[in-house]
Amino acid sequence: MNTQNRVGFIANKIQQLQTAILHSHSNCLLKFPDSLANTLEVDNVGCVWIAVKKPLQFLHEFDRSFQVELNYYKKGTPFFLTIAGTARLVIDPEEINQLSASLKAACAEDTILISVRILQANYYENAPQTKQHPFKKWKQSILSLFTGEHNYYHFNMRDEKNYA
Repeated sequence: MNTQNRVGFIANKIQQLQTAILHSHSNCLLKFPDSLANTLEVDNVGCVWIAVKKPLQFLHEFDRSFQVELNYYKKGTPFFLTIAGTARLVIDPEEINQLSASLKAACAEDTILISVRILQANYYENAPQTKQHPFKKWKQSILSLFTGEHNYYHFNMRDEKNYA
């Protein structure tokens, strides 16, 4: 699977889930708080544009760029995603004026726009849970240790390798 197909696949799954939890992995003294992120769009380059509620602290006290993880999950969907990447706060008025109309509309007084460059994406499928006899369940778990069955996919956007 080439890079464009991977970005398209991940973008499609993100648009289906729409909401994520943003976790900052910064080593700074003042970390950006964990918050609920609303996905606005995913561009062709592999950047996820999200809107989060403004923190109580002054925005210029935070680093402009930091490592984040986005956890996408929605109850009832047969999959979930984790995205690791570099987040960039979009707070410069000149940069905001150059954005598309849909992104500008998301910049309200109580929200902040963040661009997350996808570096790594993990896609997990939830296997449907069926009622099994305990012996069958035990036998299946032992066999899966030796057969190496996986229900997840790992995409690394830094290079062209695909692990499945």
